[in-house]
Order: sequence, then structure tokens, then C-alpha cells
Amino acid sequence: MDDHEFFELDDEPLTPFQAEFLAALRTLVDGRVRPYCAELDNGRLLLAVDIDAPDVALVSVGLELVGDRLRGDRISVHDRTYPVVPTGDGFATEGAPAHLAARAWKLIDAYDRRPIIRYEWLHRRRVYATSHVFEDTGERLADMYRSDWAPRGQERKLAAHGFVHGRGWIQTEGLGKPDRVVLVRGAR
Repeated sequence: MDDHEFFELDDEPLTPFQAEFLAALRTLVDGRVRPYCAELDNGRLLLAVDIDAPDVALVSVGLELVGDRLRGDRISVHDRTYPVVPTGDGFATEGAPAHLAARAWKLIDAYDRRPIIRYEWLHRRRVYATSHVFEDTGERLADMYRSDWAPRGQERKLAAHGFVHGRGWIQTEGLGKPDRVVLVRGAR
């Protein structure tokens, strides 16, 4: 498998700099994760790496290469946009392809190794709510709430206390202590 196929580039033409960057990054990745091309146009290459749990998109990391400048940070799992204010892990740097690939790998590796746990709330022996969380910071990444399995009246109470966003999405912060905590990714 060549670099075009590995990064899902089809037959897109690359600059020599982009080709060298991808070759260096592929060597560092060594099959642990699979960055893929999200966009390639006008000299701009955007790679994405999805950090997922089974059936749940949790975090996407973006790497944007323009010329000899690389920007890396978490990006939206929905539309691949960068945050308005870079996260603490975000960076912008420039340099040779091997240097940029090493910096890109450092960011990818940090997210790939980061422990993610899943809080589970049960009612009548069924999981009616989950929350995927970075274990080190407690940051919530994805919630699920099934009102048809939840205790009767709970959804109404949560909404009354402000634990609902958007189009009625129940937020698990209002549920209290989970019944189970399961390690999903990473190591403790």
C-alpha cells in the first residue's frame, strides 16, 4: 500500500513537500492509527484522525498543512472545523517535513493514548444513559440518554433543572453518580 492509498488520497496530486511529510508521518504512525485526507485543495492538505469508541465518534484531531506550515488541534467531529480559540493541545509551527511529521505524531499519540471512560446509568438492569469522558480531565465527549428506559419522570425533572440543550438533548451531568464506570480506550 502506497502513501496515497494509506491516507485515502485517491489520485490527488501532491507537492514534493506534502509527499515527504506524509511519508514521514506514516513511518511514525506505524499502523497504530489511520489518519485520512479530509481535504486537499489549493495547496492545503487537511488530515483527520478519529479517536472513537465502538459506535460513537468521540474526538477528531486535525492536521492542516499549507506550504511548510502545520496547524494541529482538535476539530469538530461534525464539520471538521477548528475551534475559534485553540485548545491547550493545539499548535501552529513551520519547518521541514520530518519536523512537522514528528510534531503531528506527538499530538495524535497524545489523544490516542489518553484514557477515555464511559459512565453508565442503569434502571431495571438496562443502561439508559452513558457519557464518554476523558478520565484525566472529566471532559464529556458524548452523551446518550434513552427516556424510554429511564426512570419515569426523570427526563421532565432534568429538563426543569436545565439539563437539556439544543433540540431536547438530555445532558447526563444531572444524573448524579453513575452506576458503572468502564474503561473504553487507553490505559490507566
